[in-house]
Amino acid sequence: VLTATSPARLSGTLQASPQPTEVAQAPAPAAPAPPTPSAVPPTRPVPAPPAPPPTAVAALVVGDSITLGCADALHAELGAGTLVDGKVGRQFSTAAAIVAAWTGTHPGPVVVDLGANGTVQPGDVESVVAAAGLRRVVLVGVSVPRRWRDGNNAVLSAAAAAHAPEVVFVDWAAIVAAHPGALGPDQVHPTIPGRTLLANAVAGALRS
Repeated sequence: VLTATSPARLSGTLQASPQPTEVAQAPAPAAPAPPTPSAVPPTRPVPAPPAPPPTAVAALVVGDSITLGCADALHAELGAGTLVDGKVGRQFSTAAAIVAAWTGTHPGPVVVDLGANGTVQPGDVESVVAAAGLRRVVLVGVSVPRRWRDGNNAVLSAAAAAHAPEVVFVDWAAIVAAHPGALGPDQVHPTIPGRTLLANAVAGALRS
């Protein structure tokens, strides 16, 4: 008699059940490679260069030996085109003719640094202002151990006040008092730092 036999048995031998077949899975797609940076950076707009400052109009500086000693400092502050006309022992009374001759062909401002060698007369200052016309005039005061110092400064400052704002007074005596060492041993001619102080004061007055 034949008896039904379990498929797992054959000829009295136990056979292992068939294992499920593993199904191979497709590999995950690779992440995209990062972009290679370009060797040339992206072009950026180049800002336009700033406009150059306006060219300063050349000035005339009339003076004496003090002005001569300050010539380099004045050129550095006012520009190489500045005319520094200095003469040892020059008196203020000679300034108007020099200013008139220069203003006939030049439009720039006028600086007068005179009064260390003698008394300044109000009429001479008025002649300088008239010769300059409507342009800026800078009157530099004096700081000398002479009897005419205070009187000259009073005349110069009064003229500047009467013709403001075109005419400006630079109180050189006050600047010297605030900066010990601005003058040399003779207490008349500026030292190197004093020359820079005077030139800076003149430049500031021209810009005011």
